Amino acid sequence: MNNRDELFEKIWWEDLNSPRRFLSEAVEKLSGGKSVVLCLPNRVPFEKSMRDVLEKLLRRGTQSIKVVDAEKISSEPQEYVLKEFCDDKDGFRPFNKGAYAEFLAKRKGISLNSTCIWIRNASPAQVDKWFSFIADYQNFLAGKRGGVFLLEANDKLNFGGKSGVEILSYAEKISGYDSFAFNIFAAANFGNNNRLMKQYLAELVTALTEGDVEFGAACIAASDDFLKNPEEFFNDILWEGKFTSGKSTDDIEQAIWMTQLKLIFPLVETFRRNFIRQYEQQIKDTPPYYSAPEEVEIGQLYGLFNQRRWLINDFDGENLEFYREIRNKLAHLEILSFEELKKIFEKNSRR
Repeated sequence: MNNRDELFEKIWWEDLNSPRRFLSEAVEKLSGGKSVVLCLPNRVPFEKSMRDVLEKLLRRGTQSIKVVDAEKISSEPQEYVLKEFCDDKDGFRPFNKGAYAEFLAKRKGISLNSTCIWIRNASPAQVDKWFSFIADYQNFLAGKRGGVFLLEANDKLNFGGKSGVEILSYAEKISGYDSFAFNIFAAANFGNNNRLMKQYLAELVTALTEGDVEFGAACIAASDDFLKNPEEFFNDILWEGKFTSGKSTDDIEQAIWMTQLKLIFPLVETFRRNFIRQYEQQIKDTPPYYSAPEEVEIGQLYGLFNQRRWLINDFDGENLEFYREIRNKLAHLEILSFEELKKIFEKNSRR
């Protein structure tokens, strides 16, 4: 893993409040003696990093951690736990599945009581079995301290009807705003030096990747190479097969145009207002004699001064022509080039 990837992972799981809180809340509940189900999406952003950070937080406690790969276990959860975490089985009679949970909950001096069992890679059927066992075990503990379980599950599964286990849903704790915040943080580190270009990069990546954090990271890592031809770069990443998108060519172009419109139209308006303040008297005194200069649009200003350049200095005249061209392109649904973006952002970053 390179430093760039490490930084992306750190931003998501350690720096941003909601993802960090999602993990720390799980640890708080486990440390407090409660078992936890983590309801996760099919693709967890930087999954290995999530597990590393979570394990690091868990190891601050007193319990040992046992990671269990559910795919490699052929026995039932209750049988596995009894065999691996209870050396003293005297008096146990497995008259039903619940007997395992009751026996383990009442047994003292067994390794289960000081262990956090972390179940990963469980199929939906295995998740159901593990959850039923964990819920029974927690209920038989009846408030006493014992072992705790951390079960990773798909966020589409339903865990209603059972008490005693804490359910933490990624989808409920982490929103689209968090992916946007990630893009802002990431662009701040990998965008070019212009602050407005960094903002544009984050906004455009958010519009195109729709909450896919790792996809966003791949776009942001390319920085200017992505911005020079976002549609081509976007499709190249998709072609690699790691990410998916339902966006058509029209959707991509619309996202680019909308992002430019959102960020650049206010800059054009700021220029228009400042220009009018500076040349208010000339606007009033020059045919067609506008009585309300503040309402004059940039196209009208250009028409007013284009043939009367002696009324304004050369720099302002060039700016008026440039901003009018930018405004007209966006108004006619055209996408600005990277060079045009650089020019307008550089002009406004100086302020």
